[in-house]
Amino acid sequence: MASDSGLALGDHAPSHRISFFAIVWFSETGGTHHIDFESFPVRANEVFLLAPNQVHSIPAPTLPPARTIVFAHDIFDRIDEPHLRQLFLPFENIAFSIPDAMQAPLTHLFDLILLECNGLADIALLLKYTTAFLTHLYRFGKHNPQVSGAEDHRLVKLFHLMQMHYRQEKSAAFYAREIGLTAKRVNELLREKMGTTVSKLLYRLMLIEAKRELYHRQHSVKEIAYGLGFSDQSYFARFFKKQTGLTPEEFRGGAR
Repeated sequence: MASDSGLALGDHAPSHRISFFAIVWFSETGGTHHIDFESFPVRANEVFLLAPNQVHSIPAPTLPPARTIVFAHDIFDRIDEPHLRQLFLPFENIAFSIPDAMQAPLTHLFDLILLECNGLADIALLLKYTTAFLTHLYRFGKHNPQVSGAEDHRLVKLFHLMQMHYRQEKSAAFYAREIGLTAKRVNELLREKMGTTVSKLLYRLMLIEAKRELYHRQHSVKEIAYGLGFSDQSYFARFFKKQTGLTPEEFRGGAR
């Protein structure tokens, strides 16, 4: 579950999808890394959280030293606090900076996770340690005003539904109905929490997946367009260029 050596997920240049949740804590400053084709500087004592299906890469020639914690859905699904699960949402990739005063305590906490992984690997204890680590990250982050606990649970369900159905369902009314709210209230919550709307999140999900598919070259542009729910290839091409400034073919050609 954990590593204290060089970065354990992600190799050099080839971007790849990860199949697990990951906490990446960089130990030194220098270079860049990429999450879903967005570039971020590598800085000491900054932490990034990754979710399954995100694309992560670090350019050659060297991997920056980092502590990593990786875990599967069976751990993630046991995290009771919705606001901690929301930290892994792939809509925005935030760097959490660990203050100087907390670097030693969190290093000790990480060491406890590593020790337990290499020993009895008690899931209940690992969950407590991991939840404690995420709670500290949540405190370090810059967050919008909190919504109520019930609304937090609904937002977690909303994000899960969107990730499952964004290819087929593009209507805010569909997602609102599934979580027992009106479309107006869902968009109000999203504006309060993340400064966005259902439509904007759906566009972001489609754009991220389009980039992943184009990069990996397993399907034609036409197949990608239809797979994402576009009625024709030209509509998809206009959407992609509006969001990126590039045609799908230009992005695919420059992604190698």
